[in-house]
Amino acid sequence: MEPIDQPCLSLTGIQLGLPGARRKPLELVGALPAGPRLAVVGSRAAHRHVLRALGPIVEAAGLRGWALISGGALGIDGGAHRAALERGIPQLAVLPCGRDRVYPPNHARLFGGMVASDCAGLLFAHPPGTETNREMFASRNAIVVGLADAVLVAEAGLRSGSRGTGLLGLRKGVPVAVLSGSAGCGALIGAGARALGEAPLDSDPERLRALGCSVGAWLDELGGAPPSAADPITSWPAHLAWLAQLLDAAGPAGATIDAMPDPIQAAVALCEAELLGLVCEAAAGRWFALGQRPS
Repeated sequence: MEPIDQPCLSLTGIQLGLPGARRKPLELVGALPAGPRLAVVGSRAAHRHVLRALGPIVEAAGLRGWALISGGALGIDGGAHRAALERGIPQLAVLPCGRDRVYPPNHARLFGGMVASDCAGLLFAHPPGTETNREMFASRNAIVVGLADAVLVAEAGLRSGSRGTGLLGLRKGVPVAVLSGSAGCGALIGAGARALGEAPLDSDPERLRALGCSVGAWLDELGGAPPSAADPITSWPAHLAWLAQLLDAAGPAGATIDAMPDPIQAAVALCEAELLGLVCEAAAGRWFALGQRPS
């Protein structure tokens, strides 16, 4: 991709409201959308059905006055940026590079379209002449979280930067939600993230609309009264309360069937709870209650 040669604005971390001091200024090309901002992040090797769900998610946020922020990467990031661009929703891409070496180059047309719009911008995390390397992605993710009022992780592996972004949000007190269905998102649920449901495998418009409504309801909560911290056991059927108690006691590490008093009974109960949308299997054999908070 050709260097971004349009006028840029040099901004300090203090001017951007970023926590902590950044010695090097960041360069902004285009517009800096006002808050609130929803960060939508996820896997580079994203599944098609998750990418398809990004449209309703971004639209639900835009209808409520939320801007989008993401990292401009392949996969979920790029899908979220495209959805916002198509809908005219204000957005910002935080890129792990300087404006003379834009990364990833595959998104040349996408970034060009964003800059051409009057409601989107590109924020370069490093000065011109900086070679992009793996370590820069962590600093980019920290800026995304620092500028976000909420974080939604759409898909993540157990050992991924997307899961790390969600964990960073939780540690900094930023509201974090996930789409269940991937191992990394399941682990984030166990760490305290809000579960918003799973992206439908088909393109059923009703199911996609329902997912958008779920995201919208979460954002509505963030705009008003904070989510209730009630014990998740209260929403479980009475005959599964024992399972909810075991999962809650296991905390962010998750619970395994072998560690339960009756593995056969536990397996049957977990299957029922999964069908009811109460649990998810984050990693092989490790189960979490959806919406569970760390003990």
